[in-house]
Amino acid sequence: MVLGDFKIIQKKRKELEAIQQGGKKTNSLRTFLDMMIESSGRLEQKYSDLELREELMVIVIAGTDTSAVGASFAAAMLARHPHVQQKLHHELDMIFGDSNRDLTVEDLPKLKYMEAVVKETLRLYPPVPITMREVTDDVPLPSGTTVVNGVTVIQNIWAIHRNPSFWGADAEQFRPERFLEGPLKHPAQFQPFSLSMRNCLGYNYAMMSLKTMIANMLRRYRILPPSHMDEHRLQEPLKLSLDIMMRDIDNYQIRLEDRTKN
Repeated sequence: MVLGDFKIIQKKRKELEAIQQGGKKTNSLRTFLDMMIESSGRLEQKYSDLELREELMVIVIAGTDTSAVGASFAAAMLARHPHVQQKLHHELDMIFGDSNRDLTVEDLPKLKYMEAVVKETLRLYPPVPITMREVTDDVPLPSGTTVVNGVTVIQNIWAIHRNPSFWGADAEQFRPERFLEGPLKHPAQFQPFSLSMRNCLGYNYAMMSLKTMIANMLRRYRILPPSHMDEHRLQEPLKLSLDIMMRDIDNYQIRLEDRTKN
């Protein structure tokens, strides 16, 4: 959708109006735009075309680019931690065996270790490492300090995710097992999608898409580090940049080896 172009939204409004009036058959496959228009009232237009376009752009950009960045970080980490990748291959083989069937939504809850790997990747490399919130009421903190109405608070997700008080002495290490060892010490210590009323609405969708992307890749390939990268370099943290999101400066360099030929 081109910014400033409302033709798609207006066309969809007319289609849904025709369905409501009985002029067309209902399509069983509904798009996000269908549901947004329906939830806001087809004829009343509680959401303007501009508001609908902005919601769509959030889904298209925030709902796809962040998942792609998260999956890229996961691939880079798996290339550097072959023992973790081996456990993932074992989990996938236990679920799919020699079958070439497609992964289904019913398979996703079975990928327990995969989910831990995704969460550990997002802990160390959250695509959005810093968020800001405007304070709307005076908030007294346990320390005695009061955060006053009108100020902006910066949430340093990067620092929270690497705080040894929450994550232990190995907070800087990539260890997915930590997410299988029981409940977290604090509900706010892990927040790659932010928290509270302003958290990411696409949290579940993002987790499903990340697990799907990584699972489909690993069912066919082994992820290896670049051939020019020595062992010492592999132990170093990724070099990062930050614009809208955090990214790997070296563009997540990996190699793929076909598992199906072995």
